[in-house]
Amino acid sequence: MPVANGACRSTRTYLKTGTAASHDRLDTRLGALVTGDARDYVAFLDIQYRARVGVEGWLAGSGTQPPCQSNLLAQDMSALGRAVPEDAPAFTPPAGSDALGVCWVLAGSSLGNRAILARLRKNKVDWPVDFLSDMGMTTYWRSLLPALERPHSIAVDEAALQAAQATFSHFNAIVADSLAREAA
Repeated sequence: MPVANGACRSTRTYLKTGTAASHDRLDTRLGALVTGDARDYVAFLDIQYRARVGVEGWLAGSGTQPPCQSNLLAQDMSALGRAVPEDAPAFTPPAGSDALGVCWVLAGSSLGNRAILARLRKNKVDWPVDFLSDMGMTTYWRSLLPALERPHSIAVDEAALQAAQATFSHFNAIVADSLAREAA
């Protein structure tokens, strides 16, 4: 759903406001998995992998793609004795979507990853954390800031918002699928 043009001063604020509910839902669902045991952590990595493979595939060749993280997730899963999932769904945002919205979601997740990593270290959890500790996405986040801090224009930013919303929907659908599989 579009956010009123006057409500935001930057593209970043517009994207944040327009995706707040989906973002909060995803953070709550994934956050619960990283406060549990090793089995929950594997589920977290599995979800991240399944979601990111499709998104990384869609972004390939876009010229704005962030660093690949599915390989880091695969390393962490392997270290935990888990096979890489073969059923990674494709990601297909609406036609005309601006890759900036997708990149904003992925790059912004690095901030949450840093918080999760700090929590795991504080609790002295000894799990593989190549994905959570990757600084490449944090560096990429900084490279996006000029585009994200530009003055908001609904004509320019609507396509990025559609892409960001589609990205959160993609991740949330994979979480829902994972939870349903576990319940079955």
